[in-house]
Amino acid sequence: MNLADGHLRYRASTAAVLDFAWDAGPFRADHVIAALDLTRSTALTALDALIDLGLISELPSAGPEHGYRLGRPARRFELRAEAGVVVGIDAGDRRFTATVADLAGCILAREQIEATRSWIDVDPRAAHIDSSERPRAAFRAIDAVLAAAGRTRADVIGVGVGIPAPVDADGHSPVHPSGFWQYMNSGLQEVLAAEFPAVRVENDAALAAVAEGSLGEARGYDDFMAILVGRRLGSGVFLDGRLVRGAHGGVGELEGFSYVSDIGTTEGIGPRVETWLREAHARGQVPAGHPWASLSGANVTAEAALAVASLEDPVTRPLLEELGRKLGRICNVVSRFYDPDLIVVCGAMAGALGDVLELARGHVQAEADLPPSGIVASRFGGDIVSLGAVSAAREAAQGIALALFSARHREWESVH
Repeated sequence: MNLADGHLRYRASTAAVLDFAWDAGPFRADHVIAALDLTRSTALTALDALIDLGLISELPSAGPEHGYRLGRPARRFELRAEAGVVVGIDAGDRRFTATVADLAGCILAREQIEATRSWIDVDPRAAHIDSSERPRAAFRAIDAVLAAAGRTRADVIGVGVGIPAPVDADGHSPVHPSGFWQYMNSGLQEVLAAEFPAVRVENDAALAAVAEGSLGEARGYDDFMAILVGRRLGSGVFLDGRLVRGAHGGVGELEGFSYVSDIGTTEGIGPRVETWLREAHARGQVPAGHPWASLSGANVTAEAALAVASLEDPVTRPLLEELGRKLGRICNVVSRFYDPDLIVVCGAMAGALGDVLELARGHVQAEADLPPSGIVASRFGGDIVSLGAVSAAREAAQGIALALFSARHREWESVH
């Protein structure tokens, strides 16, 4: 083996050990050896190199409390979580929610800012739409959450951003006739990448799927979907263990529902609930003293209406049955296209959809040709996209951490 081959093997083994450590928690060298099929000397050399770079910490040696009994105490290691931070952003139309976590994924702070302008404030007929608005909002959100965590931009290794637009594998969105998609993105990949080492921009529903696959209901599944059901419908699709985007990022857009009877649009459950309740009030179908009686005008929200709805209540049952039929049809359609094992229903109101999900499962069971997909509610509520953005930021950081810290270490050595 020549020196170049030896260097490549050293780099490969060091990268493999870092990948193992990234989500392992505390571990011993023998765990690395067994998982990666390395020799003890190779594993220990890689671990010592990662310690020198500041990416791995050596923990106190294992004693009886860690299951070690005989001979020399085993060396114990852990990813050095404080070596940097990652930031995830849910970049909605009206507000940006930013979450900062350490390299191990522990949440340190979360902040929310209002966007300077939402899409309704933008005139799509204008000859030039200011494409700097949303990148500026992203930086404001990042700076706010870093300040809350006591960190700075220099500490950031990775940034993940979820936007309400299709996004391809390079972080770009296609042109939309109204200008909405390109405004929502506004070149975020390039602008943020000029400031931070690793950046990943994705569709918001795709990041909901990332969160469910890494942290939530879909852990252990290779074929699953996450469907956001709030103000609009959108989905993230994992097949064979990989996020599927399509040529232009449009796989999860669900625009095809405009051709499906009983669905018709990508409008989410939220607007339908609010419209239904207002119409029920107008028809005098909500009795005085009913929990819905106080929900009128500005107080009508889907979350509040669903929180007190029940199949046992004759006033609320018709709405739940309608929503169950609609969600069942949605799940049947996407199941026929993607054949997922599991569909996770996500968003702020997902936790209030217990009866609706049960009805939807019944429709899917009755109509499915293939074995029916499971349908479950996410437990992450309105935080789903920002959590997915954190997971995406950690994945992006993992891919460049070794090269980044090696370059920093060489720079440090050159001046000392």
